[in-house]
Amino acid sequence: MPSFLAGMGVTLLAALVNATLAATGPATALAAYAVCARLQTFTMMPHIGISQGLQPIVGYNAGRGLRERVLRARSLALRGSLLYGLVTAALLALLAEPLVGLFLHDPDTTGTATRALRILALGLAVAGIAPLVAALFQATGRPAPAYVISIGAVVLIKMPLAVALARFGTTGVWTALAAGELVTAALALLLLKRLTAQ
Repeated sequence: MPSFLAGMGVTLLAALVNATLAATGPATALAAYAVCARLQTFTMMPHIGISQGLQPIVGYNAGRGLRERVLRARSLALRGSLLYGLVTAALLALLAEPLVGLFLHDPDTTGTATRALRILALGLAVAGIAPLVAALFQATGRPAPAYVISIGAVVLIKMPLAVALARFGTTGVWTALAAGELVTAALALLLLKRLTAQ
């Protein structure tokens, strides 16, 4: 259920962003967002793989009471996800123009998408953290925090940021999406630290 809710939340956020961009920016902004969303989906696949690979390892070892193995697996997964995110974000920022050029040929739309991707890359650096923490809670039989991270982050953080920063135009929307990922990752790690200490 947390995974389903996370997917539903992403769909709702995409609908809100599309509506906001249509209301605040030119038509090129919608095309730019579509391209950035495709690239984001592609770059998120390894994060999903890390999360899904971690779940059985944590679940089996937690069930056997092997706490040290659980903590080791968690540490490796978080480090791997963060390292991959940082490298991917740097590559997206550096190669934004040629990557966007694979999908777009209009100069105005390409320029908008390039600027958008460079801003969004800041959030993509840590985009794998929240899903990974939610997967950890699921694997250890704690659905409530997994729900909070999966749907709460979208409803309480990302959507309000998108609405609030839309007044600054398309740049505000891109900034809201990046900031939403950063805030969500920080809160997910804080929740993990607090609940692990209990």
